[in-house]
Amino acid sequence: MPSCIEWGQERHRECTRTEDQGYKECTRSRDKGYSECCTWWPCSWLCNAWVWVSNIVCVAWTWVSNIVCIAWTWISTAVCVVWDVVTTVVNAVLVTIESILGWVLSAVGFIIELILAIPVLGALIRWVLNGITHIVSIVVGIGDGILGALGIRPEKKLRVCTVILRDETGKAVATTPFVVALLQVAVDVYKRDANIRIIPAGPFKYATGFAGAEKVDSRWVTRDTGNSGAALLDAPCGGGGDWLETGAGFQLKSGTLCLFASWRRVVGYGAPITCFIVRSIPGPMPSSGCALWITDYATVVGETTLPPSSPRTLGHELGHACGLIHACVDDDNKNMMATADGCSPATTSTGSDRVNPRMTDQQAIWVRMSKHVTYF
Repeated sequence: MPSCIEWGQERHRECTRTEDQGYKECTRSRDKGYSECCTWWPCSWLCNAWVWVSNIVCVAWTWVSNIVCIAWTWISTAVCVVWDVVTTVVNAVLVTIESILGWVLSAVGFIIELILAIPVLGALIRWVLNGITHIVSIVVGIGDGILGALGIRPEKKLRVCTVILRDETGKAVATTPFVVALLQVAVDVYKRDANIRIIPAGPFKYATGFAGAEKVDSRWVTRDTGNSGAALLDAPCGGGGDWLETGAGFQLKSGTLCLFASWRRVVGYGAPITCFIVRSIPGPMPSSGCALWITDYATVVGETTLPPSSPRTLGHELGHACGLIHACVDDDNKNMMATADGCSPATTSTGSDRVNPRMTDQQAIWVRMSKHVTYF
């Protein structure tokens, strides 16, 4: 979904197109009705009268529905714009305060995250906290979801921290340009289809609902300076690993490499999603990405393992972290959450079909209700 104003303009054009189609349909129905009327009186008179009256009703309904469409478009656009103005101003103040004091809060959050990194016990606490915060976010976000279904979707924000891991020999599992490209696809899709601005987790990250999607560059990507072992480099997809060495390792790296906004991960509100670029995701069906809604991190395969992640993989995993499930909703498999094992072979696509994925309205509304996606 574009900005509120752009959405209003497009919706206005859609109202006009619907009006034109309505009038044309009325004309076709009228002409067809007259041509099918009987030819003997009084049947012909009654039939022609009925066609004439039904055409008047059709035209009147088209006119009224168009007025309602336009009126609601501008009411919803005005509400959306006003909310964007308010959040832009308030965010400017809050971002400044958080950028100054956030380091202290993040230091406290890091200490708590050290406890959460303890295998089994820490994972249990994490899952309980994340479960509670997800449920609270969904309940609180019901109102926002209803407004979103009505077309009122002011801009919200999703914070990410992206980390490229190094293997046992110190070699990075992906290049920065490769990861930047993955991020840019996600940034564009979330802004266009859900009016969610993806921003890097860090200080002084100001944003406004009146600008387009962010332009991703190398500053969005953190390159781990230490080597990782197989538990992180080849982490299997599933919740079991999160309870042991794998989850503990990712938790520690999130706290150290993505320190800023650690406090958000602890309290849950606007918790950044740490995207780890790994070597592989083994399993019965090797995957190019993995994320669970119960954790605050996702894994995406780099380019050192063939085949590398497709352009939509990172955005796909962000969707999982925000509560979306796999889907196959169209014949060409362009939906961001579509997957080969969720579609029939005839509808599974590859290559360029995955470069410009899309998100449905239902998916956009659900993602906007996630604890990771917030106004402030």
